Amino acid sequence: MSFPPMAAWNIRGFNHPDKVMSCKRLIKSFNLNLICILETRINTNSLLDPFFETSHSLFSNEESCHNFALSASGRIWIKWDSSKLSFKPNYISDQVISGIIWVANLPLLQLSAIYASNNSFDRKKLWDSLDQLAPSNDFPWAVMGDFNYCRFAFEKSGGTPLNHAALVDFNNMIFRNRLVDLNSVGFKYTWYNQRTINPIHIKLDRVLVNEAWVDTYYDSFCKFHNPSCSDHCPIILNNGMKVQVQHRFLFKNFWTHFDKLWMIILEVFSKPCLGNPISHFTNNLKQIKIGVKKEVWSSSSCISRHLNVLNAKQAEILDKLQGDPNNLEINHNYKVSTLELSRFNNMLASWIIQRAKVKWLRHGEDDLKFLFAKIRIRRGGANSVGNLLANPSASSRVDVINSLIQYYQGLYNQTAPPCHNFSDIPTGSLLPHSLAVGIISPVLDEEVKKIVFSGNSNSAPGPDGFNFFFYKSTWHIIGSWVCKAVSSFFNKCYKPNGVKATALAIIPKHKNAADISDYRPIALCNVLYKIMAKVLAERMKPFMNLIVLDNQAGFVKKRVSTDNILLANDILSYAAKKSACNYFCAKLDIKKAFDSVSREFLLSRLHQKGFPPLFVNWIKVCITDVNFSILLNGALEGYFSSTAGLRQGCPLSPYLFCIVMNAFSNLLECRGFRGISFDSQSLSHLLYADDVLIFGEATRENCNKLKNILREFADNTGLHVNYDKCAIMFPKNQRNQQDICQILSINNVVNKIMYLGIPLSFYKLKIEDYLPLMDSVNKKMNGWKANLLSFAGRLQYLKFTIQNTIAYWIRGSILSKIVHKFIKRASSRFLFFGDSLNAKKLHMVSWDKVCRPKNKGGLGIPSISALQFAYNCSVILRMYNVVSPLSKWFLCIYKTPWKPPPAFASNVWKTICKTAMEGKHCFNFSITQNAPISLKWDHWCHNHTIAEYLGGEHMGYCPDYTIKSFISGSQWVFPENISPNLKTLLAGFNIVEGEICLKWKNSSTYNFKNYIEEYYSDLQTCTWYKSVWANKNILKHSVYEWMSLVGGLKTADALISRNILVHAACSLCHDLNETVSHIFFECDYAFHVLTGTIPGMKTFLFRPTILQVFEWIKGNFKGKKKVKNFHFILIGCIIYHIWKERNGRRFGHIFNCHNSLILKVKRNISERIAKWKNSMDYLEIL
Repeated sequence: MSFPPMAAWNIRGFNHPDKVMSCKRLIKSFNLNLICILETRINTNSLLDPFFETSHSLFSNEESCHNFALSASGRIWIKWDSSKLSFKPNYISDQVISGIIWVANLPLLQLSAIYASNNSFDRKKLWDSLDQLAPSNDFPWAVMGDFNYCRFAFEKSGGTPLNHAALVDFNNMIFRNRLVDLNSVGFKYTWYNQRTINPIHIKLDRVLVNEAWVDTYYDSFCKFHNPSCSDHCPIILNNGMKVQVQHRFLFKNFWTHFDKLWMIILEVFSKPCLGNPISHFTNNLKQIKIGVKKEVWSSSSCISRHLNVLNAKQAEILDKLQGDPNNLEINHNYKVSTLELSRFNNMLASWIIQRAKVKWLRHGEDDLKFLFAKIRIRRGGANSVGNLLANPSASSRVDVINSLIQYYQGLYNQTAPPCHNFSDIPTGSLLPHSLAVGIISPVLDEEVKKIVFSGNSNSAPGPDGFNFFFYKSTWHIIGSWVCKAVSSFFNKCYKPNGVKATALAIIPKHKNAADISDYRPIALCNVLYKIMAKVLAERMKPFMNLIVLDNQAGFVKKRVSTDNILLANDILSYAAKKSACNYFCAKLDIKKAFDSVSREFLLSRLHQKGFPPLFVNWIKVCITDVNFSILLNGALEGYFSSTAGLRQGCPLSPYLFCIVMNAFSNLLECRGFRGISFDSQSLSHLLYADDVLIFGEATRENCNKLKNILREFADNTGLHVNYDKCAIMFPKNQRNQQDICQILSINNVVNKIMYLGIPLSFYKLKIEDYLPLMDSVNKKMNGWKANLLSFAGRLQYLKFTIQNTIAYWIRGSILSKIVHKFIKRASSRFLFFGDSLNAKKLHMVSWDKVCRPKNKGGLGIPSISALQFAYNCSVILRMYNVVSPLSKWFLCIYKTPWKPPPAFASNVWKTICKTAMEGKHCFNFSITQNAPISLKWDHWCHNHTIAEYLGGEHMGYCPDYTIKSFISGSQWVFPENISPNLKTLLAGFNIVEGEICLKWKNSSTYNFKNYIEEYYSDLQTCTWYKSVWANKNILKHSVYEWMSLVGGLKTADALISRNILVHAACSLCHDLNETVSHIFFECDYAFHVLTGTIPGMKTFLFRPTILQVFEWIKGNFKGKKKVKNFHFILIGCIIYHIWKERNGRRFGHIFNCHNSLILKVKRNISERIAKWKNSMDYLEIL
């Protein structure tokens, strides 16, 4: 379906002819049929003048409506072309006009034009009125206009920072009505205060749509156009390109459930190899593709159709079962239909998850509504570039495709850099000859197989459409052919261009992309190519740390990217506190880094670094003669060659790009650029792939050196700095700022820089600097997509999405108490109610209890304090055991975390010292040859410091040295000023070989989980956690089981004890008062369900509690672990369905007899265990 093009524009006065002409130009440019003119400032009396009405007409067959009578100055005037549509208003107020758009006598959609008040109280009235205007769920609704407020703090730049409390009312209205921002292109900010001093930019204008709109007009988008004569951007609401295209072939993972697929594969691969093994293999893939396309099951819609048939069949069987429950044949048919339903449900879920690409959703309900929403949002992002380039009045799909091909053809075929004598670039560290021999050894079949099975099964395939799941599931048939094809490449150094062919998925870097340069081309390579490239990448990975300087943290084994953030934070804190500080910090943006790197320089650099010629030839074959196609609306368009750049998506690209960027590090090191120094430690820059952070002395001489280095680097590599996107900052009272900026050509002077997503500054961070984190958390939690998640889904979402965001920030900065409180409150509300904004709801379980590990009675979501403790522990261990810029800086400036922090210490270091003292008993030292252990402060002496072990009076003089300064080779060497007692003590310790000198609880292996466990180690272990969280537990059941045991269920007695008046009687038996112990399982109804599902429970003389049921299962199935776990899972399912039945009766007046509920439980369990080995054995128990 489609709708007529529309627009809304705050014109800031519609009296002047220039404004009228601007509206006419907008209508003509976009073929608009309706326009909502906001803030017209027209008096009602002006409409009585015929000349005024004629001169302000915008359409030849114009009709209009307005709300001028409700406001002192005209606010909203809607005009439309009556020959194309009809707008019938059903609500008009001073802030909104809402009505139905009719086309051809059919209601098409509801449109609400908004011009919100500047007053927050008036806006609240508007939000309330929109709640009343919301149509039924199946009717499309668009709310567009000037809302006079934004949704998130990041949507404002300049002026007074926004706080989240002020955004609550607007977001609550959006959440209540399940609205979402429509996919958009164009400007990020829609209003500008027109001031050069203290400018303010903010997104006041937007289009919100409901779920029915997204389902009906899935390709629609809005465009924020040039503001022209106003200070607001006009909003153009458009359908998007409506073109039927031939979608490319995509292998669907559920196809492997069909026998015909295996017949096709066996038939194709039974033929002998003729010619090149690679060409033969790719031809076989083409034959499989042709065969599959002919089959009915190749379309995902066939699964949905078959599910409808199976559901109808099972309903018929259930009807028969109600009349004859003991009939063995009917019961058998019921089990068979349940298994078949489970099989096809799993197929459908597999396809949806494959399309949605949600990695964290692994347990609990399938949450298919959430996944469908993710698919729609991803589709909108994929169509974004087409929407940006499309001009409705002129452009066709062909024009858009030509524009894209022309742009990317130019990007990947840039003019070669002027320098061709690459020997002037310092070489740096070389690849050792012993390793160089190993990387060209023959490729083994096991090596290939390991790479195949490590691939992501749901990753997007290349142009041929086959993903890693296809290779894994068919390996027993195609494995030998894959190995032959891979070996052929490495033996002959030849690869057909078709294998290297790449599809470019054009992904927006951010919302409201205004130019094609705001998109990132992600290369989708064929899996066969990826396997070959991964073999090379896996061989490069182990020695990257030997040839790439440790300033580069990206894609190098054992280097941690967040260490760069931590190090930068500490360096800036040190530099700011240093007297007579004369430094600068600059963030450099490299223009289209991966896409514009010179391939000639890269290959020359590999030779310089000592890579064998054969290995360099393999790399050359992989990165040259690469042809691209554009992926647009699911179809592949165009085919063009390339001469420059590396593909973002190729397994080799990160490693090769690091080698190129290492040349920049070598230039800084050898050309005399001076960084920030402390004693013997100096740091000039940090890198993460193409993210460059420079630290240096703020002198003209030093900055001229940096300028020349950047020019030399660009002339050789083709990588140029985009100075418009660079930023620089200085500490207080830096006098020569203007000179430095002029030399470096960087005009953007700021107080803070966002590096890898974390704010860095010479100054103390303020609350508003944490708004990006708070916004990110708020945005992830408060959308109708998140509202579609079940309780179990929200738990997973918190644990693997929200927590990852928070943990990332913790690694680079210290979160303030206000941020702590915000995240704690928002997380609790989101988990229990699906809405982090609504404060007026009853919390039955404290967030601190939720954050405990599962074995301590919680849900295993670590608190912020626990995450901070765990991360600090990992930093301390890396500080002693891994040589890195961070460890060298910390050891040089602070010596040890067990030494009282100096006055100039950063807040980050102070928290590390606090963690070191709290976890001191967990850290154990071993003396190694290069151990940076502090003789005086560290507890290396039998888990005591030397002062604690010897006592002050016997210790004598103890210098503040490291122990490694007394070691030469494997022998102790003591200076004369060391006391005899100290010499004797040290000589009694063996010098251990190896690099690890600091262990966690005397173990060389440790992980993040161990640190979290230590944080909560003082809490008592829970006795029932193994029963609730049994192996293969169903999360959506287990969480309700957990809530019943920790007092999280809102039973009548719990609510009455909190002075909330509710009906006290049990809704299941209508006999006794409702409590947790009564529902589970004192209640007659609940006990019938329990014994009907597990007949053995009838042996109880008295009605059992949940804990007594657990003990019964442990006693009856002792030594039968799998059967015991199955019964634990079954109890969780029973509790879940009983509680669901209770809620259905109490709030929905829906009643099921205990026999029906028993059947529901059995069906639910049958579906869940259908994929288990020996599932029929467990079904017999039911």
